[in-house]
Amino acid sequence: MVELFLLPFFQRALLVGLLLGILLATLGVIVVLRRMSFFADAIGHSALTGIALGILLEVNPFLAALAFTLLVALVISIVRERTELHLDTLLGIFFPTAVAIGVILIQRTPGYQTDLINILFGDILTVSTFDVVASIILSGIVLVSLAIAGKRLLTITLDPDLAHTEGIPVALYELILLLILAAVIALTIKLVGILLVTAMMIIPAATAQNTARSMVAMFSISIVVSIIATTIGMLSSAALNVPSGPAIVLAAAVLFALSLVSRSFMVGR
Repeated sequence: MVELFLLPFFQRALLVGLLLGILLATLGVIVVLRRMSFFADAIGHSALTGIALGILLEVNPFLAALAFTLLVALVISIVRERTELHLDTLLGIFFPTAVAIGVILIQRTPGYQTDLINILFGDILTVSTFDVVASIILSGIVLVSLAIAGKRLLTITLDPDLAHTEGIPVALYELILLLILAAVIALTIKLVGILLVTAMMIIPAATAQNTARSMVAMFSISIVVSIIATTIGMLSSAALNVPSGPAIVLAAAVLFALSLVSRSFMVGR
């Protein structure tokens, strides 16, 4: 098992997994607190259309997914500002529309079906040097964005009325959050796949919410859970020859179950 860490492909996969896992865990706290899980799920599934477009146009499918999810997030934000429709209503419109387009493109794209399992469930053990560079750049951009806007995003999340009182441009910061989520979700599909990307954003944050007693602790525990789940999941994937995405998510689910037991024990005392 130890020799896996000496293999270049596993080193690349672990680096990408930890970087994107940390980003998902960090953003997951905000998503859980803002009750935006459905948005994350909708963006993840809309990436299916972007990937199909990329294959059809013979460009990098994950860059195409990134561009498409950013476009979807931007359009949702614009329509939301110009109508009285709630976010969940808009997602109920855009989500099935994007998936419908994706399904049609799948049928029209030769060779797409051969990669469908990896796209749906992820295969981080096949990441390339390009994926490593893209993950590092994405991590840098997101971390800088959160460092600049993080405090105000938390204010908007925890106390929207206070945010308005302090003159914080709520609509602008919500757009920034939507674009960040779209970018991270699109590029994390390589890690756990479309069907499981939301789980890796929500489960670590929910685990942290079960045990943390402060906001700092919630972010910290969420990141630690993501790191542990990613490492255990990847080792299990390589050792047992199972898909990496489900292995990572199952590891996170076990940690969540342990947090429930721990919480019940603490409440019982």
